[in-house]
Amino acid sequence: MTSQAYGFGLWGMWGPVTDPGEDQFSHRVGKELGIPIGASPYRDYDVNMIVEEILKLPPEAPVILWGTSLGANNAPVVAAYVNLRNPDRIIHGIWGFQASVWGAKARPGTVYPGITKNVRFAHLAYSTNPLNAGLGAYVWEKAPGNKTTNLYAFDTKELHPGDGDVNVQDMFLAEMGRVIKTP
Repeated sequence: MTSQAYGFGLWGMWGPVTDPGEDQFSHRVGKELGIPIGASPYRDYDVNMIVEEILKLPPEAPVILWGTSLGANNAPVVAAYVNLRNPDRIIHGIWGFQASVWGAKARPGTVYPGITKNVRFAHLAYSTNPLNAGLGAYVWEKAPGNKTTNLYAFDTKELHPGDGDVNVQDMFLAEMGRVIKTP
């Protein structure tokens, strides 16, 4: 039997005002997957708080992360920080709605080298819509040498932040359900 899964979502900058879809999505994750989501969505800058919460969980518990805009930039940062503190701690999946070119980006040789090998699955919906001025156009990268993560990304061409797109939410929820049941 699979251990209890846990989830953590992150708003983008000014999230309570700008990302109503993230609030809706976080609550869908908790309700539809039947998992604790803590105080999700957390503010985009609550990275260290989430890391501490993850490190307190049972080691066998599946953990998933998701975020919108700067929260989508910072969800992989959470995984990288967890990896620094406990390289054996698996993050079962990360999902993102439109990571921003103005937020944290993979930089090999830093504390955020990209999607780290402790992440099993990652899926990002980004947008090259020119009206977004780079908001939502960043595409996640794997850390150098990461041969573990299954990383997927697709261009929605939607206006930023894109987290209210029910079709993308439904796809991410279905993937999350599968990922948390995979040992």
